[in-house]
Formats: sequence, C-alpha cells, structure tokens
Amino acid sequence: MSDLKSTQIRHKIQELSETIKDHQFKYYVLDDPAITDAEFDKLWKELLSLEAKYPQYKLADSPTSDVGGGFATHFQQHDHIEKMMSLDNVFDNDELDTWFDRIEKTGAKNTWLCEVKVDGLAINLLYEKGKLTRALTRGNGTTGEDVTLNIKTIKSVPTELKGNNLPDLLEVRGEVFFPIKAFDDLNDSLEEAGKARFANPRNAAAGSLRQKDPKVSANRPLDVVVHGIGAANGISFDQQSAAYDLLKGWGLPTSNRFKVVKSRKEVVAFIQEYEKHRHDVEHEIDGVVIKVNEISVQNDLGFTSRAPKWAIAFKYPPEEVTTKLLDIKVSVGRTGRVTPFAFMEPVKVAGSTVTNATLHNQEEIIRKGILIGDTVLIRKAGDVIPEVLGPVIDKRTGSEKAFVMPTLCPDCGSKLRAITQGDVDIRCPNNQSCPAQLVERLFYIGSRSALDIDVLGYEAAAALLADGLVKDEGDLFSLTE
Repeated sequence: MSDLKSTQIRHKIQELSETIKDHQFKYYVLDDPAITDAEFDKLWKELLSLEAKYPQYKLADSPTSDVGGGFATHFQQHDHIEKMMSLDNVFDNDELDTWFDRIEKTGAKNTWLCEVKVDGLAINLLYEKGKLTRALTRGNGTTGEDVTLNIKTIKSVPTELKGNNLPDLLEVRGEVFFPIKAFDDLNDSLEEAGKARFANPRNAAAGSLRQKDPKVSANRPLDVVVHGIGAANGISFDQQSAAYDLLKGWGLPTSNRFKVVKSRKEVVAFIQEYEKHRHDVEHEIDGVVIKVNEISVQNDLGFTSRAPKWAIAFKYPPEEVTTKLLDIKVSVGRTGRVTPFAFMEPVKVAGSTVTNATLHNQEEIIRKGILIGDTVLIRKAGDVIPEVLGPVIDKRTGSEKAFVMPTLCPDCGSKLRAITQGDVDIRCPNNQSCPAQLVERLFYIGSRSALDIDVLGYEAAAALLADGLVKDEGDLFSLTE
C-alpha cells in the first residue's frame, strides 16, 4: 500500500470517527439529532467496513467500540453493575440471513424471540430487596446518568416489586417512550407557548426524562416497557421468554408484542407483520429485535465489545410518500445562513403530518431537480426528519417553475453572499442588526441546548425584540422583569 493511500485511509477513518461522535453527542446528550437515522447508519456502516478492511488504522477510542454517546452535565453518574450493551443492526433479509448463518454454523439448536423495537431512551432500573433504588440511562454502557427521581414519576414503573421470593438484587433493562397521541398533544401545547417542538417521540422522551426538575417529568405522560435483565442475584431462567414472565409477575411493564418462533420464515413473517401495522402500535417502533431465546446458547455465543452476538435489530426502511410542493421559501438562521424550505400539501408519513422540510441550499435543489409545483417524493428517514427525495417526473404538467434563491436578505435587505470561497450556503452578513438572526439567537439562548430559560420561547424572543426591550443577546441580562 502506498504512503499516500494509507494516509488517506487513516484520515478518512479519523474523519468518520469524529463525525459519528459528534452526531452521537447531539443524539444522546442534546436530544437534538442533526441527521436522520438512515444517514447515521450509512456513516456507521462505512466506518465499520473500513475498520474491518484496515484494522491497523482503527482508533483506540473508535465509536464502534463504544455503546452510547456521553452525558449531560447536571446528572450524577454511576456505574451499571453489569455492562449495558447496545445492538447491532441489519437492514434487509440478506443481512439477516448472514446473521442467522453465523449462529447456525456454531451448531446451536434454538428458538427465536421476536419483539418490536421501541424507539425510546434506554434505561436500567436497579431493585434491591424488591425496592427501586436507582435508575440510570445507558450512557456509555458502563456508566449512566442518575434519573431516579424522574423515573419515579412514571406511573407504570413500580417503586416496589410484587410477589414473594424476590431477588436481593435485580437490574431491569427497558425503554422510556412517549405515546404517540401524548407526543402530538405535547407538541401542540409547546407550539401554542411559542416553544420549540420536539422532532419525534424519542426526543420528547429523552428531553422529558432529563429535566432538572422532576415536576416537569411528572407532567409529561412518559411510559416504560422492560425487555431484559442485567445483574441478578437469587433467580435463574433458561429462556428469554421465561425472563419476561418473571418481570411481568413482579409487576413490571412488559410488552405483549413479542413472539417465540422456530424458523427463519416465521421471523421474517413477524417482521413483515409489524412493518405493515407499525402505526397501529401506541408508541413509535423502528424495527424488530430478534434474540436467541435459549440462555445457554446466548452464553455460548457471547458478546462483541459493544453488543451481544445472540441478538440483532432489523431496522425498517424509511417510509416514502408523495405530495404536492406548493412553494419554496427561505429562512434566515441565527448564524445568518439562508436555508430554503419546501412547503407542501399536508401528508401523513411515519405516523405524523408533514407540511414542510428543509432543502438545505440552492445546489441541493438543482441536484435533485426540484421545481415549484412538482409532485415530490418525501420520507422521514429513521422516522425523524422529513426529507424531500426528488420530483415525480411523470406527474409534471408543464406549469412547474424553477426556484431562484433571493439575492437580498428577506428580513433586513442586506446583500446575501457566501462567506468563504466554495461555500454552498449563502448568508446574511448583517450579524448585528438582522431581525431574523437576533430572534433566532435569543430563541437559542432560551432553548434546552443553551441556558434552558423556560419562558423564552420563539414568540417571547420576537416580542422582546419588537418592543425594543432588547437589541442584542447581552440585553437579556439587563432585564429586570
């Protein structure tokens, strides 16, 4: 291998690792993903492929060796008694067959437990002598954030287990989620208050659980479903399904959306059934988890550094629908970046109604060949962020028209320009007095990602500026009431 090629490979692995860690931080800590699940999975698979092909260049702190994405700052941290693993993913039947083949080559004789994959926040509940003593987020798999007080506000989580012969110590693994109907209601109330909407129920669950004030969590209708056991003293079971029976008997909230099957064909049928009816489920699901049901076989198969070899998550593909592109309008962000947005006829996709989506920049619009008036194909990749994939050419009538990026800022009239040579984004250079930038910066300061000022929503930020009470961010700290 030439020195140039090896340098390029090392650089690419370094770049991918840093990019993935940044997105993990935004997803796990800020609860504010910047890319779709599908885009993240693409980066992840590219890094895995390079590390497998060139193991000598794998970084010691590679994200593929870790489980989670770090910590928020206002929660105490504690170690899990038994490491809390993640799951590897497959995305089609060929990849699933490869996983099946790998297990069957060991000579294992087993059944399969299939269950819906709840799109929520992983949680670890610690019970000692039947009493709930601690609740931790997954964190990095070894250490998690202590959210015990907030978990205790969730009605479905028992603070004391039922029954006799309870284990002296028990770690229970599960997911905190936001029911879809409750999520829609919460977003409506946030919008009415001029606050930022949550992108999806998973973000709402994470943001609600990570509140500094447990009273806020108590006012959010969070729920939990448990699906596994970590460390445990004084109990034994020989099948995963038997563990579920124990958990249910102790009064813990288990799911009834699982099935033990004997063949690959039955596994695929389960996957297809829930893909067809995924929006009939009360919470968001993004796939199906398949586990070896027999504990002895699980023990024989073991783990990688981040995930069990005896379990896999089959991720559903993004949903795609068509709708009419009514207009393209631009918005000026807090850094001056001018972003075009697609405004569309309302359409239901991945369980929620979509009316607009970012088009990123003029170059992206040209690349995709999108015209105003087109019938466009959209998806919510990973059931998170709406994305316009492109036009349906056959539906064109000839009345469509091209979008032209404005040359002047729609808010302050400044001439728009690229800040650096070759930049695909154009920006408003009027950082000091552009109203749109000021409102966005004030709104950001009040957001969960910054100072978390509950009363400083978008409408409040706009009103402060319109009334002349503030002229820049610094004026916020001079307000007396």
